[in-house]
Amino acid sequence: MKDDVLKEVFESIKHSLIKSIKNFGHASIVVCGGNSPLPLYKKLSYADLDWKKVSIYLGDDRQVSNNHDDSNEKLIQDHLLINNASSANFISILDPLVKIENIIFPFDIVLLGLGLDGHFASLFPSQLNESNIFDIDAEPSFIFSKQPMGAPSYKRVSMNLSMLLNTKRCILLVTNNEKRKVVDKAYKDNQLPLYYLLNQEVTPIEYSDNFT
Repeated sequence: MKDDVLKEVFESIKHSLIKSIKNFGHASIVVCGGNSPLPLYKKLSYADLDWKKVSIYLGDDRQVSNNHDDSNEKLIQDHLLINNASSANFISILDPLVKIENIIFPFDIVLLGLGLDGHFASLFPSQLNESNIFDIDAEPSFIFSKQPMGAPSYKRVSMNLSMLLNTKRCILLVTNNEKRKVVDKAYKDNQLPLYYLLNQEVTPIEYSDNFT
């Protein structure tokens, strides 16, 4: 992510969280794994806001222990839940005690990465025919894959599309030209999971490469 884009995305997220804390007494953000957002997480970790009033969720994770090198939870613990943000309330998507009915909707921000195969979160092309995953009218739910998927290949857990869209803002991290090409293709290709994110009218999608 270019420095000017990073700064704009950071300031925008910080502003939304501060505004929600001021207006409602709490704020929430759904974050993603991968290397692309790491500079953003580092910058956010130093943000001057009341982090103890912020709930942080992962939109997806691999079904591995939270100290595994391929765990998104470990990535967030190592790169975001540090410095000022160490006092935030992190809710693990793999915690069996986490119940959807106890989550306060809408989220303030959902941050999504995307893969070159058109997947986002852990919603992959191989799941296109499975019920309740890409249906925007489905009940919010956690999707536990039965087969290993993605690279590295593990069984996954992910919020479904309707849950990810239950947010005031959704920011898609488009960090290079290859990913921009995937986005442009996905508008018309319903064999890509991203098609269903982009072609809905529930929540507008913001693109990180448009922040400058």
